[in-house]
Amino acid sequence: MKKYLFLSLSLLAFACSSCEEVIDYELRTADTKLVVEGLITNQPGPYTVRLSNTKGYLDQGRTPGVNGALVIVSDNHGTSDTLKQVAEGIYQTTKLQGKPGNTYYFKAVINGKEYTAQSYMPPVSPIDSLTFIYKKKGETSDEGIHPIIHFADPAGRGNYYRWNVIINGVVEPDELAVLKDDIYDGNYGHADMEFALKANDKLRIEMYSLDKPAYSFWLALLNQQNESGGPFETTPANAPGNISNGGIGFFGASAVSVVEGVAK
Repeated sequence: MKKYLFLSLSLLAFACSSCEEVIDYELRTADTKLVVEGLITNQPGPYTVRLSNTKGYLDQGRTPGVNGALVIVSDNHGTSDTLKQVAEGIYQTTKLQGKPGNTYYFKAVINGKEYTAQSYMPPVSPIDSLTFIYKKKGETSDEGIHPIIHFADPAGRGNYYRWNVIINGVVEPDELAVLKDDIYDGNYGHADMEFALKANDKLRIEMYSLDKPAYSFWLALLNQQNESGGPFETTPANAPGNISNGGIGFFGASAVSVVEGVAK
């Protein structure tokens, strides 16, 4: 599997890390910090927030969940939802429905300490279609059936995207990709995912809209993935998260466009 994405709009439109500032938190191994992983979408809920502690970001294994927190998610129209804990460190909404154009606010109170974040949900253009083409092995591509995604970027720069790739029901973490529309603003895009499928593989592509802070966060994770082999093998110490009061991680809001197909 390759770890990059090309847009065939005559110019390479994949996100370039060389022009991005990466924040280094310089955590010590003994530091304990709250890690927040949360996402509100325009798909039907409930939505999930995971709270955990680092216990030193060099430690191996998944970090322990934080229990007994007061977690509230609200929007800029006055809707407020107190999340219900459903498992260790896992909290779910009970009534909130995400909507493009809204701003969402996160608050967690843990042992009297308050953590907050906010994220705007930009609209996302629907993926028009998914086609397949057979390619021989090249310098940057595997031999096999390549998926091609077709979608139109809306006019006006400042659109950011993230992609999820699910093959035969399994999320492919190596295919994490983010991009921005500076080069191809307002054009019709044809995205060659640059990985090969086998005949009859079932493919699901999810395209997430991002605000600029979310784009910066996911781009940093992509850079970390290319260096270490996986975006979540270590706590994202270099990712510019949006959690206040010394927390790390990201609380985000994304509209989602989905397309599915079978490789032939």
